Amino acid sequence: MDKEFADRMIGEFQKKFFGYALSKTANLDEAEELAARIVCEAYSVLRSAENIYNWEGYLYRIAANVYARYVAERKRSAGEDLNEMEIGDSTDFVSDIFREEEAALLKREVAWLTRRHREIVLLYYYHEKKIPEIAKLLDIPQGTVKWHLSDARKSIKEGMKSMRGKGNLGLEPIRFVRISHTGDHGSEGAPENFLNTRLRQNIAYAAYYTPKSVQEIAQELGVSPVYVEDEVDYLEEHGFLDLRPGSRYRTNIFITDIPPYMAKRLQEIDRRVAQELSRKYFPVLQETFKDYRNLDIYVPEDDYNYLLWSLVPMAVSNMRNRECDENIIRRVYCRKLKDGGEYMAYATVCRGVEEEAPEPYEFLGDMYRRCSPGNIGSWSVNTRFDTRQWEWQDNRSDDYGYLHLYMENRLPKIEALVGIYERLYERGLLAQSKNGSMVNVVVVKQELLEDGKLEPRNNPLLDRLPPLSQEMKSYVKENCREKILLAKQYYPEHMHQALECRMGFEINPVMLLEVLLEKGALKPLSENQRKGVMTVVSSDILP
Repeated sequence: MDKEFADRMIGEFQKKFFGYALSKTANLDEAEELAARIVCEAYSVLRSAENIYNWEGYLYRIAANVYARYVAERKRSAGEDLNEMEIGDSTDFVSDIFREEEAALLKREVAWLTRRHREIVLLYYYHEKKIPEIAKLLDIPQGTVKWHLSDARKSIKEGMKSMRGKGNLGLEPIRFVRISHTGDHGSEGAPENFLNTRLRQNIAYAAYYTPKSVQEIAQELGVSPVYVEDEVDYLEEHGFLDLRPGSRYRTNIFITDIPPYMAKRLQEIDRRVAQELSRKYFPVLQETFKDYRNLDIYVPEDDYNYLLWSLVPMAVSNMRNRECDENIIRRVYCRKLKDGGEYMAYATVCRGVEEEAPEPYEFLGDMYRRCSPGNIGSWSVNTRFDTRQWEWQDNRSDDYGYLHLYMENRLPKIEALVGIYERLYERGLLAQSKNGSMVNVVVVKQELLEDGKLEPRNNPLLDRLPPLSQEMKSYVKENCREKILLAKQYYPEHMHQALECRMGFEINPVMLLEVLLEKGALKPLSENQRKGVMTVVSSDILP
């Protein structure tokens, strides 16, 4: 056994050994001598013994043996008959310890049984139900009850002969950050509403790389299966775990757990791509929209730079959507849920007690909104360059409805509507200019459909965005293939298809914006602009 374990056990039992010695000798000096002998013997055994399933009971047995030798020495030195010596009967301290240890082990192993095994064992042994009663209560044959009892006894015996330690997650639990999703959430909310406890997050992570049974998950977490079973059922019901053959569960969340050095290498590739796009694509984008005033596009204060700040991430999103088949994600990974949701969840792992490190190249989007009665919609992303709240829930459809009323001059500035105006200013949809209030986001005119509504995903700007040249497409794909090869080792095989879909044509819009800003191709934004930037509204009317 390793020295660290031996030192820890001696530190834990040193006071107990002295208490045991004092109870036997009733003399402080003798107790100190006896306790020292016990410690020496126990340490020697701890360094050499292996495969001991009940260390506490074993150590007290050592204490009893050392005490017996100690008494024998004392009797011999005093010339007394060893046969007349009284060491203790069946109710002495050591026997009590053994019984307590065995009882604790038994309770522990009952907790580690499967749900049905545990249910039947409790009914039979603790509630003293007969086999026919249990069979009737659980609506199963008596023979099945007998089999469960037999198999449970076998599992308990095997478990009591083993040391149940904690897996890695029991010693160093992880937590999820940056939880997001692709698809549509239901009435109960998005993934962050469900993956909102450390226990659920660690259960999901435990079954991510290798399918595991409830007992295996519990072992990895160092938690009794009693506390894991219901959480596993909950995660399966909401599409985060899939039940596999052999009663094992596999996680259906795209979890990213890439070490910092590899994340840096991936970012270097992103920057390489961004540099190339800034040279070969951005000038084409500028040329395409230089006459935006003739394209039914409203830009606050006619600031072309502000328009470009929104066009760049929109163009990147458009490229990806054209090259990647998002239906793969929906077909393979999205689960239809009882609350009407259908999405795939994403999460990033954060370890230890460290605070979540800010991710400078993270972005939230694409977010589409359409407001009833349907004559206005929006597209937006959030990045570190804007000052909006970093929550998709804060991007409310109703805000755009009120914006449409404002553009129609149907939102009077009266006391009853002060809260609505405050919200529009806070959200960055309106701002104060030298001429008074103004719409603070890019607006593009869009024709309504036959039903009198518009579809934000059909925003006319998308068709006007210049496509990538074939040369640039090949360049981006080549770099993305390099990223996939580097990243694949950090994802389980069942997530490789999702990885290839996500990274197959991945351009980081934040990285591209940063490069353009560094080169002076884009100018810094004002505080008002940072509230509304990268929000493009489509409407049947312009401000």
